[in-house]
Amino acid sequence: MKLTIRLWATLTLAAALIASLGGAAAYASADVEIVDAFWQPDEPFPQFSQFWTDGNLPADASKLKLGGAVCVYIRNSGDQPIAINDVLLDGISLKQAIAPSDKRKFKKTILAANIHFSNLSVSDRDKLVALGEPVWWRAEPESVAPSAAAEVYVRLRRAPGSPLDLILQTSGGPIRVRVFMTAPRPRIESISFSRALDAAYVYVRHPNAGPVPIKVLVDGADITASADIAHDPSMTVTPIVCRFAAALARASYHTFHVVYSDGSRAIAGICAFSDDLTYGMWGARPGPETDLSIGRAHIEDMALHNLNLQMEVIGSDAVRKFMSSPDGRKLLETLGIRQIVGEPEKAVLPPFAYYLADEPDAADYRVQGVPERSKVGSLATGLVARARDLRNAHPEVPNMLNVDMTFKPDNWYIYGRLPDIFAADPYYQTRLCQAYWQKPDTIPIYSKATFVYAVGSVCRSACAPNPLHLMLNCTKIQKGNRCFRFATPAEKRIELYYALAAGAKSISYWWFIPLKPGASGSSGCGADEPDAKALWNEIGLLGAEVRTLDELISRSCPAEVAIDAPEKLWVRTLLAGSDSLVILCVNDDYVCNDKGTVINPVR
Repeated sequence: MKLTIRLWATLTLAAALIASLGGAAAYASADVEIVDAFWQPDEPFPQFSQFWTDGNLPADASKLKLGGAVCVYIRNSGDQPIAINDVLLDGISLKQAIAPSDKRKFKKTILAANIHFSNLSVSDRDKLVALGEPVWWRAEPESVAPSAAAEVYVRLRRAPGSPLDLILQTSGGPIRVRVFMTAPRPRIESISFSRALDAAYVYVRHPNAGPVPIKVLVDGADITASADIAHDPSMTVTPIVCRFAAALARASYHTFHVVYSDGSRAIAGICAFSDDLTYGMWGARPGPETDLSIGRAHIEDMALHNLNLQMEVIGSDAVRKFMSSPDGRKLLETLGIRQIVGEPEKAVLPPFAYYLADEPDAADYRVQGVPERSKVGSLATGLVARARDLRNAHPEVPNMLNVDMTFKPDNWYIYGRLPDIFAADPYYQTRLCQAYWQKPDTIPIYSKATFVYAVGSVCRSACAPNPLHLMLNCTKIQKGNRCFRFATPAEKRIELYYALAAGAKSISYWWFIPLKPGASGSSGCGADEPDAKALWNEIGLLGAEVRTLDELISRSCPAEVAIDAPEKLWVRTLLAGSDSLVILCVNDDYVCNDKGTVINPVR
């Protein structure tokens, strides 16, 4: 069927049997079905390369090729749970190879882990590097219930030049898989769920327009008859609405498998979460813990500005104390404001998410005893363990991980699939300030806020099919008496539209707390000055618009749709299920500089 839309103007295998798996050969145990195994390369974005080579990378990093991941999907066809204990790559145990270092802990608990810390022989280490250099791996879930499915994900720093031989060490016996480097295959770009978890919105992309999805399976069960496949032959992305006879359990793991008319297929797994669109703020109005009125006023002001998420760092004793009081908890619940917390004990109500870490890539840079080219991702194995501990203790709460700008763009690709919610912080005003104060040759690159769209696009691809959260800047940069301005309201609106167009499903702002005059750092939009107040007001207006389209944005996915538009009108589209389209438009005839934003009207 052709995609019909309504427009929303807006902003069992025997042990010796070889199965053909579209680029893989497998030898499975009697109780395990190999569903699929393939190489998933990182998606390049050469049009944004200017943002990755602005002097913030090691000298040779910009010349390095991208990596990817080996993805193996299995199904337990027996009557007992199966544990996945290790992965051997060309006979080398990854559990032993990606070894921890005891030199320094991140967040006091997480050790760096890297093949360069292992006791491997030089020849074995060199072999692993030649095979792409494994950075981290994970089985999701670790224990696979009867009839359930699981994904084994092995992240490699670089693309291997030859087929890969893996052995999955399971409690049911070894599973041997050979993965070939094949031509590009379809991939699932996004999976989101209805509020009741009785439907899933799946977006699958084929390398070419034309082939039609003809079969949809969820956890190995054919649900094609109840799925709405809205295929348009002119488009590469197809939305599929999967409806379930019974609602899924929150946080339960499921695989989605789409087969095309040309025999190609796409598969991805995800944990089922569904929440309202979150729109949050870092920091809060300062005050002593003895003055709870400041805390109440701040929470009420958040609601007035359509914010429904207090991010992990509060930075105010008054707000923190009020939130933990009976009145504070009641007000938060009444207003629908939730928290992201780093530790479970910090939550005053059931949190929206646990914050695994902030900017592990920056900490990777400080890891000693590892070649520069191999540093990024050193904290990933420790974060996988941290996420698993939190999941075991509090299974209904997803986790979030924010990755910064160190070793970009490798950092986003390497960490993207690790959390339930991937986050990035493309602070445009920080880049604009650096251009004017330190790197004037980059002023043309940052004369528009395209940086936000670039980072968002890479990160959404890196974390697919999981959701993306983007953090936008709302501060003035101070260095003593020297200041670089707050974002203008128009600038922030453009950034938000870019973030949504890139595929962000939720947004937050960094940060609220102001600095004293003459201090150095970032002064937040809670400052008592006109530009800060104008920005704070615009954040509220944007929140009203975005949250009005909550159900559409929450289930959306970027896709190219042919639209006629004026030459200088930047237009991007989001598919929202099988019947809706969100169109985002930005007047592209604008310039941002150290004084403000200049916009020429589109006629």
